[in-house]
Amino acid sequence: MKSSQRRLEQKPPRILGLMSGTSLDGLDIALVKWNSDDLNDFKLEKFETYHYSNEFRNRIMEGTRGAARDLSDLNFQLGYQWAELVNRFLEENGIAAELINCLGSHGQTLWHDSGRSTLQLGESAVLAKQTGIPVVSNFREHDIAVGGTGAPLIPFLDWLLYRNLPGKSLVLNLGGIANITCLWQGIEQEDVRGWDTGPGNMVIDTLMEILSNGSTHYDDAGTLALQGQVDAELLSHLMEDDFIQAEPPKSTGRERYSDKYVREHFSLTRTTSSREQPRLLATGSEWTIAAVASNVQQYWENPEEVDRIIVSGGGIKNQFFMQSLASHFSNANIVSTKNFGVPAEAKEAIGFAVFAKAFIREIPANMPGVTGANRSVIMGKLTV
Repeated sequence: MKSSQRRLEQKPPRILGLMSGTSLDGLDIALVKWNSDDLNDFKLEKFETYHYSNEFRNRIMEGTRGAARDLSDLNFQLGYQWAELVNRFLEENGIAAELINCLGSHGQTLWHDSGRSTLQLGESAVLAKQTGIPVVSNFREHDIAVGGTGAPLIPFLDWLLYRNLPGKSLVLNLGGIANITCLWQGIEQEDVRGWDTGPGNMVIDTLMEILSNGSTHYDDAGTLALQGQVDAELLSHLMEDDFIQAEPPKSTGRERYSDKYVREHFSLTRTTSSREQPRLLATGSEWTIAAVASNVQQYWENPEEVDRIIVSGGGIKNQFFMQSLASHFSNANIVSTKNFGVPAEAKEAIGFAVFAKAFIREIPANMPGVTGANRSVIMGKLTV
């Protein structure tokens, strides 16, 4: 254990952050280096996304409906798959494993019952043994154990990065689920608010998969949605969703916005034609952004008073999303996290490197104002 502790504290600190999100695109790997013990004093040195094969993606999807034996098997499969990708990342970039302090692994969320339980797979023992690098993982559980929702966690990183920007900043992540962090200049950690607002890419990805009979998993750049007209009646129905209307703190995932949910609420049948794609995608895409705007207006601020929206996640490439944002937040400057030195697709992987660093330094990194936890706690478990 002493040698492991020395490994964790070696200088200069380098940590690999690993993120596999609800969109199930693949594994994001961020190599983050610190110049000091200050959590904010870091630099992204390398970033890669390794996309999953359709077969492996479907295997993860099936895991949400699997029996205990299937979940156990998937847990180890993910561990081996990620270890292989970490080793590949190191080899491709000419980096010795001995130079990496640890891996910060979020895990693959299979189930998240906000405030009650959560399940992230990707066996840390396999990761540690197959790479030779200690692993810090299982972050959400610690927040739930003290009364929190367990997610979103990234508002801690948002606060570190953007707390000193002038005016009011809305930090928006458009991953599988959309979530926000609400900040103003000089805000203290205990005053930060943030929550999941509803689906991000998840619903429109599912629509694409269903309507294309599995041949396509996403609407590239929002092209098809831009060709359609928003169905006002359907949008009104979708906006009545209980989760979207619920007060924060709140978090959600694929267990709510499943393919079953999409089929039911978009009235999809076996006879639904692919010609319906533009209308349904336009409506689903507008729903994502309308839910963000509604949550901001109900639970934080008049959208007209927001100075900037800082966007990350795969949804930043969706032009329908970005045009809708500009419509709902007409006075805000809409920018990518890239404008502040963080590639939009890399932010969450960077975040879990930061969480691992916080674990090493024994710094509480959950946000009670975000999750509703009754106190701040150190998050993570170490596997060597």
